[in-house]
Amino acid sequence: MQDQFQWPPAESEADEKILRDVRTYGCHVVQVLSDGSAPEYAFSVGLYLNYGQAEVAIFGLDRRDAANVINDVCARAAAGRIYVAGDVCDDLLADRRLCFADVPDSAYPPYFGTALWFYGTTRRPFPVLQMVWPDLDGRFPWESGYDARLKKHQPVLKPPS
Repeated sequence: MQDQFQWPPAESEADEKILRDVRTYGCHVVQVLSDGSAPEYAFSVGLYLNYGQAEVAIFGLDRRDAANVINDVCARAAAGRIYVAGDVCDDLLADRRLCFADVPDSAYPPYFGTALWFYGTTRRPFPVLQMVWPDLDGRFPWESGYDARLKKHQPVLKPPS
């Protein structure tokens, strides 16, 4: 991956911050605010370049919590812990588990534009995993009995098969 990667040219101060964060901290956390019709979400840029860890995204959490979870994944990737689709983790959020699910390429343009910009010169696509959280009863969105009211806070880009 790294031999194919070329750093994209920065066109703004925001671009400079992304590049600086990836070089300094291993990743940058992009936070996307709600437009009223879609929930807030956050995703990483740089995990795949620096650690071979798929980029990660999470929907519907408070901005600070989302950034903390992504930064925890970054720290664990730096220490050699790599998450893959289907992994369930109970120590990234204080009160519930997370399941990692593959994100289809078709979801990249509407959700991960900054990552597309960042990895724009690579020949091989970068992977993205969605960190999916369960309802208060511990059921994930693809499980029977999941609290359907939560779907507006957490669209599942692709449930595990």
